[in-house]
Amino acid sequence: MKISRPERVRRSDCHNGGDLIMRRVTLLIAALAICAIPLSAAASSAESVGLGVALGVAFPEGADLKTEVVVDDWDPSFNWGFYVNIPLISTFHITPSAELYQIGEQNATDISIAFKFIVPIWLLDIYVGVVPGLTTIADIHAMNVGGLVGLSFNMIANLDFFVQAKYKIMFHGDHNVRTLHGHAGVLFTF
Repeated sequence: MKISRPERVRRSDCHNGGDLIMRRVTLLIAALAICAIPLSAAASSAESVGLGVALGVAFPEGADLKTEVVVDDWDPSFNWGFYVNIPLISTFHITPSAELYQIGEQNATDISIAFKFIVPIWLLDIYVGVVPGLTTIADIHAMNVGGLVGLSFNMIANLDFFVQAKYKIMFHGDHNVRTLHGHAGVLFTF
């Protein structure tokens, strides 16, 4: 009985080491591209203009402004507003806003612009800022200035959620009204 030797297999007939390396490199590039999509979305939202709306509560405290504007200390009122978030750089944003609430029985409107300094920590953007503006209540137009602190995070694609607290002092002659605002809202980025 004769034992036959197996035929020699040519290198081109089977997977060679080059094909295996090429497949691994292709899979690695695809995995990196998939991981980079959320990172690029987060980077683009940090540099995109956004429009937002928020709901919350306002707590005014201070001296009565007039006989028709009686300030009940820390009497809560519903607060809501619109926001535009304009990033100048990734860690500094300007945010004009219009907020509506009540002081006593009178409606109040704040038009302000926040200068926010942002500290990105993992998935959160923590921010602090200065907020000058103008308050209109009854026939009174008074300057206000204050500070804010808050945080935001990306919920999905171009929709962010934020919570913030703002403390403002409204100046009107010898009378000052201090207001603490707390809100939560959403911000749609373009």
